[in-house]
Amino acid sequence: MASIKDVAAAAGVSVATVSRVLNSHPSVSPDARARVLGAVESLGYRPNAVARSLRTAQTRTLGLVISDVLNPYFTELARSVEEEARSLGYSVIIGNADEQPDIQDHHVRTLVDRRIDGLLVSPTDGGSPLMLEAARSGTPMVFVDRWIPGVDVPVVRSDGRTAVRDLVAHLHALGHRRLAIIAGPAATT
Repeated sequence: MASIKDVAAAAGVSVATVSRVLNSHPSVSPDARARVLGAVESLGYRPNAVARSLRTAQTRTLGLVISDVLNPYFTELARSVEEEARSLGYSVIIGNADEQPDIQDHHVRTLVDRRIDGLLVSPTDGGSPLMLEAARSGTPMVFVDRWIPGVDVPVVRSDGRTAVRDLVAHLHALGHRRLAIIAGPAATT
């Protein structure tokens, strides 16, 4: 795999000039820019994302930990997050907690250790000391659909109360008088 030094040598320019070309800096002559881009093409050079993240302190990566990948809601959520992130130049690493706090904590720890730029979590039931630790670590975090009481993290969720109220009103208007609801675990926020 070609390095930035290989590109510089092939183009007959400095590593700094190659960097300026790759970052679209205007202070490079058209001739040098053409030589660098030609060397990049002929050598098949690809910038080292790890090295770039060390310089910029950004990985352009988000973490998404969902409660249950088999639940169609979370599958759609993951797809939507990935599409929006990609449109903004980010990649998403997805972890499935399978409704188990220890698996959730494994994913959160791994993602934070990889220095992701942000973390979205739909927490499993029950508390997690790791969530509080991760929230305090400085990694930007948002809870999605669910939250952990006492952990000060922004929450993005739908308005379930209004949806249920509208559903009951609709069924009542149709003449139904004996209604029942089947819900998930009572501990789920």
